[in-house]
Amino acid sequence: MTLVCAGGFGCLVARAIEAPPVITGLTATNGQPSLTFSPYPAAEAYKVLKTPDLKVRFIEDKSGGITNFQWSSPLASPQGFFRLQVQPMNTNKLAATTLLNRIAYGPTPDELDRVLALGPDAYIAEQLAPEAITESVELTAGTQTDNGWVRVVATGTASSSKLVINMTAPGIAYLDDVKLVAGTNPDAGVNLVANGNFESALNSSPWVVARNLTASAVTVAEQHAGASSLKLVANFGTGGDELGITQSITPALAANATYTLSFYCKPPTNGGSLTVHLAGGGLDASTEAGLPGIERRLAGRRAALDDLRGWHLQRAIKSKRQLLNTLLQFTDNHFVTQYLKSFDYINLFYDDFAIIDRIATDFEYREMMKWEQALLNPQCTFYDLLKVSAESPAMIIYLDTVSSKGNGGNIANENYARELLELFTFGVDNGYDQNDIVVLSRVWTGWSVDYLPIGQVDNPFAARTTNRISGVTSNFTDVTNLVGVWGFKYNPVDHNTGGKIIFPGKTVPARFGQPWAGRPYEWVRVGRGGTNGILDGYDIIQHLANQPFTEEFISVKLCRLLVHEDFVHGVYDYTDPNLSPEGRLVHQCMLAWENSSPKGQLREVLKVILNSELFRSHDASRQKVKTPLEFVAGSVRALRAGEGLTATAEADNGDMITALDRMGAMQLFNRAEPDGYPESGSGWISAGTLAERLRWVEALLLPAGQSGKADAAGSVCNPVEVIRRKVAPADWQNAAAVAAYFCNLLFPGEGQGNLNDYEQLAVKFLNTSDNGFTASPFNLLSMSGSPSPYELRVRGMVAFLMTLPRFQEQ
Repeated sequence: MTLVCAGGFGCLVARAIEAPPVITGLTATNGQPSLTFSPYPAAEAYKVLKTPDLKVRFIEDKSGGITNFQWSSPLASPQGFFRLQVQPMNTNKLAATTLLNRIAYGPTPDELDRVLALGPDAYIAEQLAPEAITESVELTAGTQTDNGWVRVVATGTASSSKLVINMTAPGIAYLDDVKLVAGTNPDAGVNLVANGNFESALNSSPWVVARNLTASAVTVAEQHAGASSLKLVANFGTGGDELGITQSITPALAANATYTLSFYCKPPTNGGSLTVHLAGGGLDASTEAGLPGIERRLAGRRAALDDLRGWHLQRAIKSKRQLLNTLLQFTDNHFVTQYLKSFDYINLFYDDFAIIDRIATDFEYREMMKWEQALLNPQCTFYDLLKVSAESPAMIIYLDTVSSKGNGGNIANENYARELLELFTFGVDNGYDQNDIVVLSRVWTGWSVDYLPIGQVDNPFAARTTNRISGVTSNFTDVTNLVGVWGFKYNPVDHNTGGKIIFPGKTVPARFGQPWAGRPYEWVRVGRGGTNGILDGYDIIQHLANQPFTEEFISVKLCRLLVHEDFVHGVYDYTDPNLSPEGRLVHQCMLAWENSSPKGQLREVLKVILNSELFRSHDASRQKVKTPLEFVAGSVRALRAGEGLTATAEADNGDMITALDRMGAMQLFNRAEPDGYPESGSGWISAGTLAERLRWVEALLLPAGQSGKADAAGSVCNPVEVIRRKVAPADWQNAAAVAAYFCNLLFPGEGQGNLNDYEQLAVKFLNTSDNGFTASPFNLLSMSGSPSPYELRVRGMVAFLMTLPRFQEQ
């Protein structure tokens, strides 16, 4: 018996057809043929054709059936020739589902429907412009915007015409653009507050300042809009009506009428809140009441590490800006820092765990927010992200530039210089040597951290804050007695002021080809002293950011993130006409980087990857293993239809943080090693970590109160409600229809040819009792009770599907 294997057919977009399935077995028993084969990625259908003679065309053999990638015929056949044929899944449909698993944290029931209707090209365009995507209220209210300014809005009734500004604890905050308008729209109507933008001094306006805020004044050092804002300095806190900064609104407000109050602020950092309210309590806009819990604490620099982790996880699940949040995780993992290293450093100055925790967490959060602000710029470059990292207190502490000195006989610490080349820009063994590291380390001497005035946190030349906490009578320079923010501080006296030559005489290797080959990349700077010494750092990262070594290394990492893990740096010869498809894609990314203006625009590089043959081909399916973060976020998203209070799945931050640790010690914002968490599957998959994935997802699917729910006690889902929203009522108790819906939802990139086996397993589960072997028809299960037998069977079936190997892949 002879077999000929053919390629695919029916692909709607002209692309190269991948290698056909591998035939793993061909047998004949009593003349009855049986053929086994490996699955083809995203196969819509398989067919077996036969002919008695190769001179006669093949026709489909419909006598047999395919189960578990095995075709068997019940009929005895004479000797002949058989051909396996595969029909690939519609390429645009496959690309849409691949996108949801690579540039997003997996599909949701609603998003899967939307993106399949929208098409891959439109979804890419949407996600590449996150600044144009409107986020849900639960993710944007109170988020730092406009260089850290937070907007607070509240609507209420006029209890009086006296407006009061106050702070509930001693400290410093900034306030701008206070508005009070009639009605419920904060942006419509006449502003009834005089000098609410604080463009005039307090003593020349209707504001009256009480004794708890006498040090407050209009300042030009900070502003949300216009030229100035109000710097609030509270000697002691009070939330009442009797003190604060007040204004009597004229003409008087209409009693019990509806008004909306809004303001922008940089919240207090001392644990209190800033309030603007009408006396009598009818209308109160507060940094405590106006922001969601986690974001309120993060914006006010009062968050713990688990708050930050929870915020990151919730955004992965709920954000409409999925690519932005994927890139934020990529960026944080690339420029890795460690919360614990910051904690240990700050512990030198404080003995209060809560204070130390908040400061170390704030370092990580400020990195994330600055990267987000950069990525929201359509022309964001790699240099922009590198600059945020270099200036970050978390990085300065993590790689030990915080105490690195180059003056006198001091020898600079090499840690940051080494990792800057090896892990952040050029890549390992790619265009530099040890001497380059030694000289580069001198560039970063003087880059340190200090306790700065709140309004000067982004000024590296600012002196240590002198604003004292109210009531302090001694140790006036001790940071525990001062009000401020820890930030990047440049110390000129510690800088190595000598001249520096890095990469002396080096030129770009020939393997890079044009336009790079032979280009010198030596960096020379004369000695600079005083505050000009800081320019050494900015000049060198500008130089490093757009070298071909960096273009290659970052392009490789982005391809590993979005395509598959088998990309490498430092070896491709871009002049080779037989360069591998991976090498060609990296080269195209480098050209997009090089030819953008300014150079290094990340969106241009991403466009190349997302429109590439490697990303859109059928081989792109099932090429990557989900990281623990992608797995837990994707599990919740897969069962989350709707938003807000009506969503069918919600995640508990604590459950998910514990799960990430169990699935491979993925401790967000606290990795000790500077190389970041791996993109390769081998770094995450073992018998132990798989067991933890299965345990968590099974706990997620259990109803509240069931034994075993503790592993995901606060993370909940309701797959029955998903059925009610997405499946026709006539099919709610149809095992085949329910199984088909969830298989297509959980494995949208498989194609029906591969889904048939999953669906058969799911139907068998639905029609079997809990003991695993007794028949129990799904259509006869009671839907009454809490939980009902119907609900338990559905939950069990979904949990079963999510523990299959395919759900671990993307």
